[in-house]
Amino acid sequence: MKKYLIVLCAFLMVFTSKGLVSAEAEDTKTLVVYSSLNRQIDEDERKLDMLLSHFTETINFVHVSDFQPEDTKDTTHVFYYGSRGEQLPDSFLESIAPYDGTLTVIGHNQKQFNNHFSFEASRKLSNFNYMYLDGDKKEKIKIPLQSLFTVPETEDMQMLAWGKGGKKTHPLIVEENGSYYVASPDVISPVSTLFGDILHEIYQSSHEEQHPGYIRLEDIHPLVDPEKLKETGEVLIKNDIPFMMAVIPVYTDPDTGKRSHFSDYPETLEVIKHLQENGGSVVLHGYTHQYRTSETGEGFEFWDVENNTPVYKEGSDPTPMKRPDDFHTREAYQDYMAELKAFEKEYTETKLNKGIQELTGFGLYPLAFEAPHYTMSQHGYEIASQFFSTYVGQMQLSDENWQVMDSVPYSTSPSFTHGMTVLPETLGYVEPDNNHAAEEIVQKAKQQLLVRDGMVSFFYHPYLGAERLEEVVDELKEMPVDWIDLKEEDTTVQSDEVVITTVDGQVHVDKNTFQLFRDSKTLFNYFVQNTADKVTWAMVGVSSVSVLLFCFYTFISYRRLIRNERSDQVG
Repeated sequence: MKKYLIVLCAFLMVFTSKGLVSAEAEDTKTLVVYSSLNRQIDEDERKLDMLLSHFTETINFVHVSDFQPEDTKDTTHVFYYGSRGEQLPDSFLESIAPYDGTLTVIGHNQKQFNNHFSFEASRKLSNFNYMYLDGDKKEKIKIPLQSLFTVPETEDMQMLAWGKGGKKTHPLIVEENGSYYVASPDVISPVSTLFGDILHEIYQSSHEEQHPGYIRLEDIHPLVDPEKLKETGEVLIKNDIPFMMAVIPVYTDPDTGKRSHFSDYPETLEVIKHLQENGGSVVLHGYTHQYRTSETGEGFEFWDVENNTPVYKEGSDPTPMKRPDDFHTREAYQDYMAELKAFEKEYTETKLNKGIQELTGFGLYPLAFEAPHYTMSQHGYEIASQFFSTYVGQMQLSDENWQVMDSVPYSTSPSFTHGMTVLPETLGYVEPDNNHAAEEIVQKAKQQLLVRDGMVSFFYHPYLGAERLEEVVDELKEMPVDWIDLKEEDTTVQSDEVVITTVDGQVHVDKNTFQLFRDSKTLFNYFVQNTADKVTWAMVGVSSVSVLLFCFYTFISYRRLIRNERSDQVG
C-alpha cells in the first residue's frame, strides 16, 4: 500500500505544485530557438527557461542549426535567443518569415528577421546603468554597467522599457507589429526584472496583480543560539508573518570531525518545534551543509568547489579529475563520466533521504529544499525533484562553474527542475557588516513591486539577533506583500520511509516509524531517551499521586481518630 502511495505522491508533485505559477500556462506552447556555440542548452537558455515557465508549461528548445519547419506547428510563441553573432541558416529564416504567432528576438542577429521588423539594431553596443519601464521614469532601477544594441526609433514602434547611460537613453525592449525585440544580449538579472514584467504583455497574461513573498531564517543547525533563534522567530510571529526555516540536521566540527544532532541540543530542537507550530515551515538545507573538512554552514555539500565540479567522489579521495584527453576513446570517457554520475546520484539520494528522515524523526517536517549556497548540478536538480515538489532560492545554471547562478522575479517551474516549483530569492540577505543592508533590501523590494507579480523574498541569519530583522519587517509590512505559507501550498516531500504532504494548511505525515528508528542510531537513541524520560516522569507522577493519596488518607484517618476520641470523652 505504501508503495502505491509514494507513486501517487510523485505523480501529484508534478501536477499540484504550481499554485504560484501562472494559471494561464496551459493555453500556450512555446518554442525557443538558440545559437549556443556548443549546440547544447547552457546557462543562457536556462535563464530564459526560468522566465518563460512562469507563463507556459510547454517549452521546446531547438538549436538553430537543428530547426525544422514543423517545429513551429501549433506553437503560440517563438523566442529566438541570439547569444552570439552569426549568419542564421536560410532554412530557419525562410520558415520563420511567415510565422503569424508571437515572435520575440533577444540579443544578436535581429536584423536578419526583416520580415518582422522594419528597423535594424546596430551592432554597436551602448552602455547603460539605469533602466525603467516606459511611462515610469520616476521608478528607475540602478544596475551594474551593462550593454545593449542601439535601436533606431520608428513610428510603428512601441517602447516598453528603456536603458539610460549618462545623458543618453536607448530603447531596451520594443514591440513592432506584434513582434518584440530585447536589445540586451543577456537577460540575466536585473534586466530580467523588467523583461519579466513585459512577458505578461507578450503572453497576454492579465491576471490580477499580486506580490507573494517570504522571509527565510537561514542556517539553523543544532549549535545555533536557541535564544536568538526564538527572538528572531517571535518578530515574525508578532507581525503575523508566516516564514521559512532553513534547517541543517547535522553540524560537523571542521577540526575534530565530530557530528552533533538535534538530540544533543534539546533546547534548540524545542525552539524550532515552537516556531514550526506558530507560523514557521521547515526547509531542508542539506544534511550537513559541508563537504570534505569544511564547517557546517560555511562549506558546500552538493558541489566540489576545489575541482569546480559536481560531487563525483568521496571528500577524502585525492585522485584528480580526468579530462577527455586523458582517454584514448570517446566511449571510455563516457563510461568514466557515467561512473561519476552514478556516485553523485547515490551520494545525493543518501543525503536527502537522511535529511528528510532525521528531521521527521525529531518531529520537524520539511516542506521544501534549498541547496547549500544554492549550488547543485543539473543532474542534482533532477535527483532532488524525486524528493521535493518545491525548491527555494537561486538556481545554479552551469555544470562548469558554480558561480553562474541567477534568480527571476517570480515563481516558476523551469524544465531543468523536472517539476519542482521554484520560489526564488530576490532581495539577498542582511549582511552582517553592512550597516545599510536593511535599507538596500527595502529598495530592492520596491523594484520587485514593478513586476506585476514580483516576489519579495530574502533570508536572515538568526545569530544577528532580532533588532535588524525588525528594522526590515517594519518597512516591508507597509508594502502589498502576500506572505507565503508553505503549509498552504500543496507541497509534497518524500523519502524512502516518509511522505509529507500539505493540504489546506495542514501537514500530513506518513512514516514508517519502526524503520526510521531501526536505520538511524541517532533516532533510536533519541526514541529510547524520550521513552525513558516519559516513563521516569510517569513514575514520578504515579509516586506523587500515591504520596498525595497517602497524605490525604492519613489526614482523614487522623480527623476520624480525633472525632472518635471526642465522642468518647463526651459519652
